[in-house]
Amino acid sequence: MKINIVSTFCFLMFVTFGLLVAVLGRLLSATARRRLTNVFLLAVLFISFGAGLTQHNLWPFSSWPVLAYPAPTDGNYPALPRIMGVDSSGNEYDIDYRAWRPLGLEELLSWIKLHLARLDPAARDCVGAYLLGRSNLARVQALSSAGLPYPNPWFGPLTAPTHMLHPAIWSHPESVPHNSFVGLRVYEETWNVEERSHDPQRVTRVLAFDYRQ
Repeated sequence: MKINIVSTFCFLMFVTFGLLVAVLGRLLSATARRRLTNVFLLAVLFISFGAGLTQHNLWPFSSWPVLAYPAPTDGNYPALPRIMGVDSSGNEYDIDYRAWRPLGLEELLSWIKLHLARLDPAARDCVGAYLLGRSNLARVQALSSAGLPYPNPWFGPLTAPTHMLHPAIWSHPESVPHNSFVGLRVYEETWNVEERSHDPQRVTRVLAFDYRQ
């Protein structure tokens, strides 16, 4: 909650200074306009360095190093983890990103990619049991009258997602799996950008982790 408050304050300061530069800048002399612009730039740098040094995301100022890499020149994206819930019939379901709160999905996937395979079997089973429990709890919450809560309770469904590729897929009861998950699978997905632009299903999957209750 404190991070959300700080993030909101930083965003409002960014917008306020930006509007002052855009509107008042036309009415001021060149020297005054330059000073106001410098103040705006200093504020942006201060917030950006704050997000980076504290490693807390202050949207829209991000500390995400996971997104700071060049796109592959051959068009083939490296293996990225994907978490799927499995019911007793073997059906697989994507899981709403809000299930992992307070963890962000990007941070969780980065940890899985870097560390999960290094754990011993008992430790991996502990991770699987924890993630399975969180996904089932979120599923029950999503089916309740209150629904699955958004990261920011003030804005509710207007809350910006942590990533445009992670929409709130369990926002309506009909989109939520009605059977409990008995297992959890993590796939490593790769794809070619050009091929997938013509066929979104052109994704290569390799099973990296399979946990059963």
